[in-house]
Amino acid sequence: MPLPILAMMLCTFSIGTAESVIAGILPRIADDLGVSLSAAGLLVSVYAAVVVVVGPLMTLATGRLARKPLLLGMLALFTLGNVIAALAAPAGSYALLVTGRLVSAFAHSTVFAICLTSAGELAPPGQRASAGARITLGFGLAMVLGVPLGTFVGQHYGWSATFWTITAMSLACLALLARCFPSGPQRPTAGGGGSTLAELRVLARPRVLRAIAITVFCSAGVFTAFTYAVPLLTDVSGFGEQAVTALLLLYGAGGVAGNALGGKAADRSLVPSLAVILAAVTGALLLLAAVASLPWLTAGALLLLGLAYFGTVPGLNTIIVTSAEVGSPTLALSVNSSAFNIGIAAGGLLGGAAVQSGAGLRAAPVVGAAVVALGLALCAYELKARRPARVLAASPSGKD
Repeated sequence: MPLPILAMMLCTFSIGTAESVIAGILPRIADDLGVSLSAAGLLVSVYAAVVVVVGPLMTLATGRLARKPLLLGMLALFTLGNVIAALAAPAGSYALLVTGRLVSAFAHSTVFAICLTSAGELAPPGQRASAGARITLGFGLAMVLGVPLGTFVGQHYGWSATFWTITAMSLACLALLARCFPSGPQRPTAGGGGSTLAELRVLARPRVLRAIAITVFCSAGVFTAFTYAVPLLTDVSGFGEQAVTALLLLYGAGGVAGNALGGKAADRSLVPSLAVILAAVTGALLLLAAVASLPWLTAGALLLLGLAYFGTVPGLNTIIVTSAEVGSPTLALSVNSSAFNIGIAAGGLLGGAAVQSGAGLRAAPVVGAAVVALGLALCAYELKARRPARVLAASPSGKD
């Protein structure tokens, strides 16, 4: 793996860990700072809200800057946010912790989008999706390794130590990227010298809008089920708490494998492979609902879900980049990062509504499958929309 891509993968690993680890140390934060669990839970919502709203604006505002100093600057801002969060523990300040989370979230989307765009440009011809998959693999590894490690550190050494650990990882990434990230002429991060209005027009392109919508439907459908995966596994499948931890690791391991396979599939056949994987996500959710009372089949369904869901990520990001090729791919990727977070939030609400409707915990994956199916329908439309262009390009006369 080229060193710059490895460095950017470690960068997204740090960001993914910082975003998600808060859930594992939430009770300790609430106890130490003397706030309610729901108030501590706002640390998750605040971070996600900033990523959704501020992330694309930050990317647009910094779009004229050279890519390497911008990436290093944003990563330094992310590191500063984690330092502030770490200092909140000895200060006993909830406000300081919220401030640290806000500062980190400001950099989230821009760093992620720059890394994805740069990886595609550094990759050999025909390997753009695979290179992007290595970047998004950082987020998958954050779920599998980063969050359990950060939770372990927080439980044994205090949650301040968790943020100091993330700070150390971020500083290591900063040093590595300063050394190996290309500093020569590159495409601008947002737009190529055009007006801000021209950059924003990229987001109005039908293909970009369809890709963003597919992202929302896919992540919303999966998180409709995943938000309630733990009670489903314990109350319906009958697993104990220790087994649930192992099952979530199994889901994450499936995600790591799916991310790599999805990248290779997208390189070979972008939209058709994405349609097949979305169909697999829909089937995995329905299977999870059908076999929830059969423990080992449930474990298999969870593995398949992780494999399929993370397999969609490289294809979705590659569609965004190719659709916004002449314009602002970094801005579009930043918006797509927000779309994932919108889907996650919507999925939690849909799952809650499904469970509280009286239909039971099995209803969550069924509703989730219906939502992903909407994304599959959009993907099928995208496949149909692209076919005439391929036929025209293949015809010597320019006619079918």
